Amino acid sequence: MARSVAPPRGAWLVWGVGAACYFVALFHRASLGVAAPDALVRFSAGPGVLALFSALQLGVYLVLQVPSGLLADRMGPRRVITGGVVALAVGSAVFAVSGSILGGVAGRVLIGIGDAFMFTNVLRVAAQWFPAERYGRVAALTGLVGGLGQVLSTVPLTSALHGLGWTSTFLGAAVLTALLAVVAGGVIRDRPAGAVAAATGDVGERIGRTLRLVVAQRGTKHAFWVHFVLLSQFLAITTLWGAPWLTGAQGVPGGSAGALLLVSAVGFIAGSLVASQWIAGRPRRRERYTLAMSVLVVLAWVVIVAWPGVLGAPLLVVVLGVLGFGGGAAMLAFDGAREANAVHRSGAASGVVNMGGFLAAVLIQVFVGAVLEVVSGLPAVAAYRWAFVPVVVLLAVGTAGQWWCRSRRG
Repeated sequence: MARSVAPPRGAWLVWGVGAACYFVALFHRASLGVAAPDALVRFSAGPGVLALFSALQLGVYLVLQVPSGLLADRMGPRRVITGGVVALAVGSAVFAVSGSILGGVAGRVLIGIGDAFMFTNVLRVAAQWFPAERYGRVAALTGLVGGLGQVLSTVPLTSALHGLGWTSTFLGAAVLTALLAVVAGGVIRDRPAGAVAAATGDVGERIGRTLRLVVAQRGTKHAFWVHFVLLSQFLAITTLWGAPWLTGAQGVPGGSAGALLLVSAVGFIAGSLVASQWIAGRPRRRERYTLAMSVLVVLAWVVIVAWPGVLGAPLLVVVLGVLGFGGGAAMLAFDGAREANAVHRSGAASGVVNMGGFLAAVLIQVFVGAVLEVVSGLPAVAAYRWAFVPVVVLLAVGTAGQWWCRSRRG
């Protein structure tokens, strides 16, 4: 077996600061899901308006994925990540002081803009600073760091909201995020010293050609559907609908909802660890594993929809753990995308794949909110069962797409 090539000096520091920025982006992304009950009161809004907040945030993220990847390839991740963290800080500050729906939307859109430029650019850092055989592991570790950001947005954020209040909590988050932007600008470097020629690759390649070549790869299509299924369902439960579903339909007290969502966040971390240690870098194992995880996730959502009445506490913990574990496996999509594409197109490939999960997430947010408005006269248990039917349908479609685009070898 060939000996693994060591990354250049400083690689882990540069990646670590970039990963810290992604950590903070995940905190801001998931904060609305944890703060949803408080947001309903603060903005005097119903579930449809709350869904609009989340859908716009994720929609902005979705629209900017390909531009984010192209900017990563052309401008370099240092400037893009730093600018994205600044947008997160400003968005959190606007969200903190706003009491109107318009102000709340503006804050979440800014957070969506900042979030959009994090993940693909951190992956670009990994592609430039680490040998190709280590890329899948570092990508999965990046997802693990994001999962820790989800953890910070559950119980600690709930405690801060109850102890400090809305404005102090989100303003404090904005200040800390702004400080991180300064660190990112000072530490992150686009590539190791002396690697300029190798890193630029075909820098003059036209954008249209880059995208055509990326989308044409079977591996890119497969990775798109993997992300479509595994990440979207995790976002559905952690960024918006988890807390209202738990408190409204499952009878969970408000203070305990954050602890239960922590189960999904911890599951995400565990799924990322498994992906990074035993699955990443092994193409056939990766495709089989992600298909199996997709089927398991679909079954978990079928349980949520089909179970009569309230789920018992043990079953609720198991289901939330499965959803989180599946979300962690979504990071393997980027391992497949990197393997299928040239290094100078790695940012564009990551952006295209990242669109999969967020396209499905936006559709889920819109469909669930619309169904809840239609069935608002039903008891909460029945209303959420109907509202989550579109989730099952979308996940089933994505799993079928993943199976269709699988490798036909052996």
